[in-house]
Amino acid sequence: MSSIKATFRPENCSVYVLSGTSILEAAGRAGIVITSPCGGGGTCGKCRVQIIEGDIPPTAIEEKLLSKEDLSSGVRLACQSKITSTCIIDIPQSSRESAQQILTKGIQNKKEVKPSVWKKYVELQKPTLASPQANLNLIREATNTDFHADIYVIRNLSAILNESDYKVTCVFSDGELISVEKGDTTGTDYGVAFDIGTTTLVSTLLDLNTGEELALVSRTNPQLIYGDDVISRINFTITDKDGLDKLFYKISREMNDMISQLSNESGINIHNIYKIAIAGNSTMQHICLRVTPKSLAKIPFNLVIREPVEIKAKKIGIDINPDAFVYVLPSIAGFVGGDTVACILATQLHKKSDIKLIIDIGTNGEIVLGNKNKMIAASTAAGPAFEGARISQGMRATIGAIEKVIINEDVEYNVIGNVAPFGICGTGLIDGVAELLKTGVIDETGRIVSQSEYKGNENIRRRIIETEKGNDFLLVDGHAARSKRPIFISQKDVRELQLAKSAIAAGIKILQKELNVTDKDISEVYLAGAFGNFIRRANAKRIGLIPNISSEKIAFVGNASSSGAKLALLSYDMEKEAEHISTQTHYIELSARADFNENFMNEMMFPV
Repeated sequence: MSSIKATFRPENCSVYVLSGTSILEAAGRAGIVITSPCGGGGTCGKCRVQIIEGDIPPTAIEEKLLSKEDLSSGVRLACQSKITSTCIIDIPQSSRESAQQILTKGIQNKKEVKPSVWKKYVELQKPTLASPQANLNLIREATNTDFHADIYVIRNLSAILNESDYKVTCVFSDGELISVEKGDTTGTDYGVAFDIGTTTLVSTLLDLNTGEELALVSRTNPQLIYGDDVISRINFTITDKDGLDKLFYKISREMNDMISQLSNESGINIHNIYKIAIAGNSTMQHICLRVTPKSLAKIPFNLVIREPVEIKAKKIGIDINPDAFVYVLPSIAGFVGGDTVACILATQLHKKSDIKLIIDIGTNGEIVLGNKNKMIAASTAAGPAFEGARISQGMRATIGAIEKVIINEDVEYNVIGNVAPFGICGTGLIDGVAELLKTGVIDETGRIVSQSEYKGNENIRRRIIETEKGNDFLLVDGHAARSKRPIFISQKDVRELQLAKSAIAAGIKILQKELNVTDKDISEVYLAGAFGNFIRRANAKRIGLIPNISSEKIAFVGNASSSGAKLALLSYDMEKEAEHISTQTHYIELSARADFNENFMNEMMFPV
């Protein structure tokens, strides 16, 4: 079958694809990531592109979601339209996964530098006729270490010893001799900590001798072309026979590219990277290991593997020292993965006497409540609204997104990138709804009142737009000098936010019930993850997203998943603590509980 040329603007980048390939996939092959919150289901309508040249007729779904004017001007949905002839396609900035606000900093802990990887320089006694010892035995005696060695290390050993006059540095990891290097290289001992999120990737290069952070690289997860959430990724492995491999190669190639950038920025050789630590949610960790996550798609949502995994880098295609190890943190259960274990490790919750709460609100929401005596964890599907999906003018925290809203005499807002606003991200939505609740535009049930019901000033009253589907609130006037279009918070948007926040709030209440504690018993709340660290505490409390405790007791702990991965990389003892956390944290599958029902969820929606 012959290939078809598809060209994407404004890059003027061309790829050749088979007939029937979706625009979404073709753009991905060209290295262009198009936003697709619904994972290609054709339900969100946000992956809009414009056909400049070529015949791509609209599908039934597109005719339903797009206006006649859009269709006649060549607008299509990238996830629905198939390429059947040579074409030129324009991808607007609004449909792209642009440079998102990626949280790279985490909680700062006193680093214990005692990694499982260590080096020792030795000057060996050469074998003689009187003492013809085997080369490996010479190393065992000189290092006073019992170890085993991979055949690939053994094959090169004689040549390295001869070329270095038997003066070498031996690299050990967990009882294995993983490398023998000419001369004294003890000063070059490095590792990389990865936080593998559904949406974002963060990598940090560390000196394993000192614990110093040498370079940091963050990216958007390239798997986004296959869906914005973990369920979409899991479904892709089910519906596409090569789905797992496609996801695996996407992430491994991106990790290698990030490692290369770390190497270039720091000036170190990638062959001196001897260990990688990975913290991610359950789905991402399975995919990184090329293990199918299909079992997470259906009851009882069981993992294939919960314990920590150590595997040679070369076995999963990671381009560092080939005999180096990749360490994947253990999970807890279901959708509570190594990233949550890393959060607990970073906050040291498992060593605290007081009851504390961790809330990690990302594409998925993980909650941990407890102390050193007992910890309970749960996962909630709350991400879509917070990430901008299902919100009429929602978008990720990228350039052009309204991320902060204040209402006094009129509406004030901040826009990421200080550019004209194009939409609103999760933090902006929380701010906007909380402010509207405070000013009386939204009542306690979440209803946007009519103009006649509103008792405030005229600047705010005129922004209430009454429609047949419920009232909207005009945040940005389309005629304002810097705006490209009017931006609203619709009644439907408020309901979506209520559903999302009720999932988190209900999860917290269930954990409190399990431990027989109330908000007053919680000494501190840790807000982790990118989303949690950009929200305003007062507004999160106002809408009932987090417990109503003193703001001084609410701490932002940054990218705690990355922090935990770094701790595990730098300390073998921390690896063991991570394993202890995994086995000692009690997991609650919320959907299996009778009290986690529709009535309870509805109750948690109010106040908004």
